[in-house]
Amino acid sequence: MNDNDDLPSVLVSEQGSCGKNGYIDHLSSPNPRQRSQAAQELGKLKAGYAVPNLITLLKEDVNTYVRCAAAEALGHIGHNAAAFPLMDALRDPCSFVRRAAAIALGQMQAKEAQGALLNALDDSNFYVRRAAINAIGKLGIPDMGAILLPLLSTPDLRIRRTVLIALRRLNVQEAAPQMIEMLKTYLAAPNQRDLPVVKTLVVALGDLHPPTAIPVLSDIVRGYVGARSLAASAIGEIGGLEGGPVLVEALADKSVNLELAALKSLGRIKYRKALPAVREFLTSADPRLRRTAALTVGNLDDTTAIPALIEMAYNDSSPLVRPAAIEALGILGDKTLIPQLLPLVDDSNAYLRAALAHTLSTLDGTMPDVQRALKKLAQDQVEHVAFAAQRALNACERKNGRRPVEPEACPEPTPKQISWLRRFLGRA
Repeated sequence: MNDNDDLPSVLVSEQGSCGKNGYIDHLSSPNPRQRSQAAQELGKLKAGYAVPNLITLLKEDVNTYVRCAAAEALGHIGHNAAAFPLMDALRDPCSFVRRAAAIALGQMQAKEAQGALLNALDDSNFYVRRAAINAIGKLGIPDMGAILLPLLSTPDLRIRRTVLIALRRLNVQEAAPQMIEMLKTYLAAPNQRDLPVVKTLVVALGDLHPPTAIPVLSDIVRGYVGARSLAASAIGEIGGLEGGPVLVEALADKSVNLELAALKSLGRIKYRKALPAVREFLTSADPRLRRTAALTVGNLDDTTAIPALIEMAYNDSSPLVRPAAIEALGILGDKTLIPQLLPLVDDSNAYLRAALAHTLSTLDGTMPDVQRALKKLAQDQVEHVAFAAQRALNACERKNGRRPVEPEACPEPTPKQISWLRRFLGRA
């Protein structure tokens, strides 16, 4: 196969001018360390013009570390011209290279490699087999789950955990009953050595959403040290009121992480019976608990908490609790609160101002006073505040089933434009 086969002409033409790039020059260095480092740097740069050179290294270089680096770089770059050379590399005499090729094919989500990766499941090297399982999970081909399912019975915990992650990524619903039974087995005889697998099982069940997992997850919350918070979060991901009682129990625990997970999940499943216990956290000494409790009472439609939320928005000592209180007021949707919120347009807390833009728009973005406030916030010197206000002015939020007439008026935020608070809360 020619190095330039299947490459767009633009890449081939760019290759001719690569002599100016020191990394490209170093790919032909007599020093294998220089070749390896150059390949790594080109991968980090996602240098598409280097694909032909890297393919040549992968196929022809005598040094195994250089071939490994070339495979890794091709995975980072992700050009489909590298798929078949990487598939060939799964038969490389060096297991390091085979493993790197499997990882790269997974990164590229190269569906055409499914057959080659299935063959790699029988590789003589443990790490190659594990990399192949992981790569199969990234291909996004649900039918591959049936091939991976039998591997759940493998005695090696590392392989078992990798299979679980792959099945979760492939959303293999058929795996849920076996996962539940596995979790019951681990629960019956807790062992610190099994904890990584137990955690992986809990997360996988949360992503697969089987309601039948609620009882065993509840038992994990009650007594499997190291996985309790994850189990509480998984119950919230699955949904349904059945998990409410154990989450309320968890609020009485001394573990802050468990309390945080329980609060979030109670809001997700709308378990209003928990409100008396949740309200107590609005005055917690821990700002993380106050912040999460504020959002939870909002999600539980607790209008009786409005006075407490207003007080928090204005006077809480934590710069992260105040924006959460503003967000909660937006969730509650009482537009009569707008006059009390407008003075906060000039607040010194940028996180709060960003939350305020969204909340004001949610409550009633058409009011003249709200429009003036949003226009002022759109001129804010803090980028994510101005961006949030501009989106609010452009009516970017889906409302009453309508979308903006011109979708391009509502660009998606870049990471820099998303407030740290919203990313931290997982609400971006």
